[in-house]
Amino acid sequence: MNSLRLLLRQSASQLLQAKETIKMVYKKIYIRYVFPLELLYNMGMSKPIEPYKCAFSISNEILVSAASIAFKLGRLSLTHEHRADEDDFALATKSTLALEGIEIKPSQMRGINRGDDVPSAPLANAVRRLYEKMSHIDPYDPAFIEQFEKAIWKDGVPHRMSRRVASFPYPIPMHAKVAPLMKGLYSFANNGKGKIHPLTLGCLFYFELLAIQPYSEYTGLLARYLLKAFIGTYSPNFYCLPLERLMLVHKDEIKQAYAASVERADTAPFVTCMMALIEEGVDALLRRSVKKEPASSPLVQKMLDKMEPGRFYSATELCALLGLKSRLGLQKNYIRPGLEGRVLEMSNPVSPTDRMQRYRKK
Repeated sequence: MNSLRLLLRQSASQLLQAKETIKMVYKKIYIRYVFPLELLYNMGMSKPIEPYKCAFSISNEILVSAASIAFKLGRLSLTHEHRADEDDFALATKSTLALEGIEIKPSQMRGINRGDDVPSAPLANAVRRLYEKMSHIDPYDPAFIEQFEKAIWKDGVPHRMSRRVASFPYPIPMHAKVAPLMKGLYSFANNGKGKIHPLTLGCLFYFELLAIQPYSEYTGLLARYLLKAFIGTYSPNFYCLPLERLMLVHKDEIKQAYAASVERADTAPFVTCMMALIEEGVDALLRRSVKKEPASSPLVQKMLDKMEPGRFYSATELCALLGLKSRLGLQKNYIRPGLEGRVLEMSNPVSPTDRMQRYRKK
């Protein structure tokens, strides 16, 4: 009897150990394979949705934002129409590359603004030239993709082959689906032309292009560029919108809005966020337009008459040209009024206090 009890106790102990072992193994399997999906997609045990399958809906917030932007554009047109200039191209180039983790030094920016090919920043050269041509491209034409690829990648296009991209933490389509999905995206854009508001359409195109991830790098660069090109078809004022800088400032909010859209399987949260950024950019243009642009003073005109077209001058050279001894007088009476009157431009507008700053007349 005692032997039987001992045997039963040993069996019970072994069963308990086996149960604990099974629990530990299950826990390891759960943490290794299931928990990351819960953490990343917040969808429990269900299969996470691929962003390119998200539904497209229009919320009240989107409608209100579109109406507000249209009203502000009307106010903007009563002052004057903004045209993108060297300063806008420089800011867009620096900001969009910063979003890719690429920093442009002031010395590199000076050369790029002069139109020089800077060997140490080939990508910045290419992006700057693309921004200069933006108003002449058709974002609805898929042929532009080839132009973009030739401009950005000189040594071959890095078409994505795997199903993972380090900078995009969501499920993406296999490589074989990329071409048909891109074709479908352009078909959607062209079918929506004149039916879907250009601002909404641009935001949707941006969302879907990120979801498809056709390249292993710089997909975001293309998506931001085409977003601005799409909204530029609505109003030329948008070509000088500081959109890339705003996206850099609000990058965390944009990520959160994208995650919310993926979680809800609906693009509305992301489109709402982007429309708010566009409206913020329009507000910045309005503030710029209401600033009084002083008439060119006789002193500024004297400086412009002495400057050779197309040539950049340092502060020292301008002092010598004008017979001045004080740089403070040059800044106060010549350079600052010239910049405010937009008759003078800097070699490095992104860094106004750059010690190597130079100036030329527009």
